[in-house]
Amino acid sequence: MKKIVALCIFATVLSLLGAQAQNAADVAQTSQTDKLNPKTGFPEITDKPFIMFNEGVVFSQVTRIVYQDDFERSNFVWQDYSLGMYGEIQTVNMKPVNSIIRVAAFYPFLHTFNGMDQVAKQVLLYAVDIYAAPMFQTDMWKYVRINYSFGPHFFYELSDAYHHIEVGGGSLLGLELPVATRWTILFNGFVSVDYGNLGTNRIIQPYNMVWNYQLELGFRYSKRNPNTFSYIRAKQI
Repeated sequence: MKKIVALCIFATVLSLLGAQAQNAADVAQTSQTDKLNPKTGFPEITDKPFIMFNEGVVFSQVTRIVYQDDFERSNFVWQDYSLGMYGEIQTVNMKPVNSIIRVAAFYPFLHTFNGMDQVAKQVLLYAVDIYAAPMFQTDMWKYVRINYSFGPHFFYELSDAYHHIEVGGGSLLGLELPVATRWTILFNGFVSVDYGNLGTNRIIQPYNMVWNYQLELGFRYSKRNPNTFSYIRAKQI
């Protein structure tokens, strides 16, 4: 019995000594990897957040519908086709998630009503699109990066008849192709469903449904965030 008690005491002492040694090793490793800021007392941020800029061209189609169920005839459908340019601010190393802010400017070049072309009476027509959202990213074998985001969307368009103001939610799905160390090609698709009765049409011509889809082709040049894997001139690490 005494031998069993002595063995238990010996095992307990060994376990306590082992725990103390492990804690000391963890503290030493933490002190080596995470340096504390002398002013704040928190670990230093090694991967500091920064922003990148994306830009390119974009195509947009806006569809606005007025239902005609009560009149036993086809719905009224207006569609505006536009070309423009966009710019994005994209964050890197931002915790807990990165995000983007996107602004696009359009020139509407084609207008249709129930599929029939409509001649614009004004020459100076334009549209502005704003989208901001958190962004999630994954990749396919490091050579194709996939971006996905969803968030609030704002759209303004000056048409022949109205000042359209539309607010809703949108979602962006995109591909990043790392062509070279600092150059990346961007392909994005964007879809939004909006409330379209905040403009001057809200009394005379309120819409039952408004949606918008866009296709983007852009690029990014970045020195601070080079592509580790790229198609040409890959960075050696």
